[in-house]
Amino acid sequence: MFQKLIKKANVDVEERTFSVSYYKTRTTNGASRYSAEVVFHPSDHMIVDADSVNGLEAKLACLVHASFYSRMLVETGTAT
Repeated sequence: MFQKLIKKANVDVEERTFSVSYYKTRTTNGASRYSAEVVFHPSDHMIVDADSVNGLEAKLACLVHASFYSRMLVETGTAT
């Protein structure tokens, strides 16, 4: 299975911008699956899968913010 890049975008959180790449993949039965890769840092990526690009965008609207804030807590040492 090969992934095809279909879209690139940026997500802004707290005056920081993160790159998002959207991919389309065909499954073995011919169905389409979509994934998005968010780059927080060159060595820190998050990949999210969904059945549609709209579904990915909806998931990312919540997950990118939550992931950013959880990473901030870990970096500052305030997470318990």
